[in-house]
Amino acid sequence: MSEPGKLKQKISPEPYMGYGRVIYCIDIIFWYIRVLDIFGVNKYLGPYVMMIGKMMIDMMYFVVIMLVVLMSFGVARQAILHPDEEPTWRLARNIFYMPYWMIYGEVFADSIDRKTRIHTPCGEHLYDEDGKKLPPCIPGAWLTPAIMACYLLVANILLVNLLIAVFNNTFFEVKSISNQVWKFQRYQLIMTFHDRPILPPPLIILSHLYILFNRMFKRCLTRTYSRNSSVCDPSN
Repeated sequence: MSEPGKLKQKISPEPYMGYGRVIYCIDIIFWYIRVLDIFGVNKYLGPYVMMIGKMMIDMMYFVVIMLVVLMSFGVARQAILHPDEEPTWRLARNIFYMPYWMIYGEVFADSIDRKTRIHTPCGEHLYDEDGKKLPPCIPGAWLTPAIMACYLLVANILLVNLLIAVFNNTFFEVKSISNQVWKFQRYQLIMTFHDRPILPPPLIILSHLYILFNRMFKRCLTRTYSRNSSVCDPSN
C-alpha cells in the first residue's frame, strides 16, 4: 500500500463517525428534556413540570433504599446459583440485572429454580442410564425461590407503594399552590431569556464582544467621572 493510502487508512473517519452518532443520539435526549422549561410558561403544564422535578428528588432517596434491598437479594441469588463462577464484570452485572427488572414485574419464571431446570437429575455418587456420573446438586438451590418471594414482597409491594404514596403527597402539595408556581416559573423563564444575548450561536460571540466592550467603556467613564469630581471638589 502506498504512503497516501496508509495515511488515509489511519485518518479514516468511519469508526469515529459511529462514536459521534452515539453521542448525538444521547445529546438529543437532553435537548428534548430542555423543552420542559418552555412548558413552565403554561398555566396548566407549569405546575406539572415542578411536580416532576420534586418527584425526581423524592425518587433519589427511594433509589438508595431500593439499592440496598436489591443488592441483598442479587448477591445471595448469584452466589447460591453460581457458586463456581469466576469473578468478572459479567458477574457484577448479573447481580443487578435480573433483580432490577423484577421490580417492574418481570420475574423470569423459567429461571426461578435452577436445580429442577438444569441439574435434573443430580446428586453425589449417582449415575444416569448410560453409566455417566451425574453432576452434583447446587447446595441451597431450594432457597432461591424463598428469597425471591421475600424480595418481591418488599420491593414490588412495600417500597413501590411507598414511593407512590410519596409522589401522591408531592402532587397535592404542589397542586395547592399551582397558581403561585406558574407565576414564579413564568417570571423565571422571562428573566432567563431577558439576560441572554440576542444573537444565536455561532454569532453569539459578537454579542459577548459587544457586552465586553460596553462594560469596559462604562468602567472607563466611571473612573473619568470620579477623577473629575475629585479635582473639582473645593474641599480637596
